[in-house]
Amino acid sequence: MKDDQRLAGRRGGPGRLRLRGRWVGAVAGIALLALTGTATTAQSPESSTPLVYEKWKTNIPGDYEQYNRRANLIQRGYDVYNKYCVGCHGETGRGDGPASVRLITQPRDFTSGIYKFRSTDSGSLPLESDLYRTITRGLARVSMPAFPLMPDRDKVAVIEYIKGFYPKWEEEKDRRGIIPAPKAPTDLNESDRVRRGRFVYLEMQCNQCHGVDGQGTGATQTEYIDAWGNKQKPFNFTRGSLKGGNSPEDIFRTFHTGLQSVMPAYNVETIALASREAFESRRDQTPAEELEYFEPVLDQFPATAGEVFELDGVARLDLGLRNSWDLVAYILSLRTTMTTAEAVLGPAHAADR
Repeated sequence: MKDDQRLAGRRGGPGRLRLRGRWVGAVAGIALLALTGTATTAQSPESSTPLVYEKWKTNIPGDYEQYNRRANLIQRGYDVYNKYCVGCHGETGRGDGPASVRLITQPRDFTSGIYKFRSTDSGSLPLESDLYRTITRGLARVSMPAFPLMPDRDKVAVIEYIKGFYPKWEEEKDRRGIIPAPKAPTDLNESDRVRRGRFVYLEMQCNQCHGVDGQGTGATQTEYIDAWGNKQKPFNFTRGSLKGGNSPEDIFRTFHTGLQSVMPAYNVETIALASREAFESRRDQTPAEELEYFEPVLDQFPATAGEVFELDGVARLDLGLRNSWDLVAYILSLRTTMTTAEAVLGPAHAADR
């Protein structure tokens, strides 16, 4: 009889069942803790009060094949947004957070679907990589900080959450046209490139907003209202960081995509149209030193815009790309030769620096 009892215990008798019961209870407790993210208060089985899962948020499934994975991603984005973004952009993404009343440049309203800093054509939604770049770098001269140390998984999650503020994102995302920014050439500091770049700058009438010298001198459009009703002024190229980025590729991308509601887009086809025709018509009003400056490169431009249309597609594209990089070279020359302590701080404070 004793042998039978010992054998029953080894094969799963009452002692074995009690041990398994303890493991089952422990596993259930761990699972409940993992689900709620916090320990719950023990309740009597007879209690009618429902358990509260403090960190649980219901999401609408939509048409996603792996809904559980996406729901977890959105939940993570919700947590990241409420930790870092809600103070300025608000709970509903309208840019009306409690800190917004103290800011000169108002936070972005995510519900409008309008974004300035994109690698897509004018009027399109940005790519997710554009939002990633803005979060990582931040925006100079405004209150959007950089988050270079934020884990990638958190950036991806908060981007997905932010996209949800614009109800037509899924409908419009496939209409985005990507504007590629190729690798910059290595000769952007050559004098002929800079000369041609200034010629393109004037022919594209950049001086109407940014001035003949890139810092507003002689500009006719000095203030305007953006799509959010905020006053804006054209950028002074000789000082400060560019919001869209300071690299040659960043500058190339910015004037090809434009800054929606602030600066129009100048695509390759438009920039290819820079010709001598308009320049020759105002030769008499051009200072002698400017004429002398342009003389070495004038014959490198078509005589008229009509000649550009006579070129085949490849040649016209090559001309547009050359003019684009020339314009980048000129803008960079303004920043490298004119951004000094005196230019930024003023003569009264530069000596103390």
